[in-house]
Amino acid sequence: MNKLYTGLIAGILIGLILGAGIAWIAKPVPSASTATKIGIILGTGGLGDKSFNDIAYAGAVRARDEMGIVFDYAEPKAISEYEGFQTNFAKTGEYALVVCIGFDQADALNKTAQAYPNQNFALVDMVVDFPNIANLVFKANEGSFLTGVVAGMLTQTKKVGFVGGMDIPLIRDFFVGYKAGVEWANPSATVLDPVFVGSWGDPTKGKELTISLIGLGADGVFAAAGKSGLGALEAVNETGKMGFGVDACQDYLYPEIKASMTKRVDVAVYEMIKAAAITKALPKIGASQGGFQGGVYSGGLAEGWTGCSRLPDEETFWEQTFSFTETALPTNVLNKLTDAKNGIVAGTISVPSGYT
Repeated sequence: MNKLYTGLIAGILIGLILGAGIAWIAKPVPSASTATKIGIILGTGGLGDKSFNDIAYAGAVRARDEMGIVFDYAEPKAISEYEGFQTNFAKTGEYALVVCIGFDQADALNKTAQAYPNQNFALVDMVVDFPNIANLVFKANEGSFLTGVVAGMLTQTKKVGFVGGMDIPLIRDFFVGYKAGVEWANPSATVLDPVFVGSWGDPTKGKELTISLIGLGADGVFAAAGKSGLGALEAVNETGKMGFGVDACQDYLYPEIKASMTKRVDVAVYEMIKAAAITKALPKIGASQGGFQGGVYSGGLAEGWTGCSRLPDEETFWEQTFSFTETALPTNVLNKLTDAKNGIVAGTISVPSGYT
């Protein structure tokens, strides 16, 4: 039976990929009536953050290009709009999966998932325990540790800072990993107390907070703040200090950005869309055979769900994605970074969590 399932799944995936290729050549693309339909509800920062929402959206684009799925997306402006968008997608019965980007969609999804038990959902960065929800959570502390290693190795003032979007465990997880990485790489370095914008869409405040950290002596700042973080990175560019990006590689934005913690929401979203497409074709198939199943899916460095833009196995991907060329890291920094990754994956380096 496993061989049969394997053959069927392979056939489905090949068919999806070939279908996408044929559609590209023949035009138009598959219609909603023939292709797997996906709904995407972005976080309140919206597209253009060059970070969390943009990298999540990229996962849907990849699924469209490689598998021929079609997708619709919504850009809520406020948390209060989430439930309405979730309901609008779910009530049609047309979507194989509705992807909800961001922890703050959890309260709304707790209601929507119960109201529409036959609709499958994916939720990024939070857990809502219903059988029709795949919860995608990331070991952000691991990728942030690597970013901290680069910061710790490159700092000249021996002081670095952190700007977060909101003071919540999700963002604290970035901070504690970053702090641990700095101190592991350079025990004489100090990580200043973290500062928080209070929202994901306020780059002006993000810039102001970064300037305040620089005034305290920080020569490097890691920003994990969505669109608010763009203001932080603008500040390091204008002051000539080091910046560290988040979620997607942001190194191409300014020469002062030396590395980015990568949170591969695109990979996780793509994998869930692929599972939903398989389940649409074979409704009774389980997760062990590649189909969709609710539950908690957690990934870090070992799973390729988090990382750092300056790792050798990531750097070329990001350079090709954003059409730029990185300035090479000093050999001792690159070696330290690689040692850190290998240690975390092997379990010889334990990274603290912001959730405890």
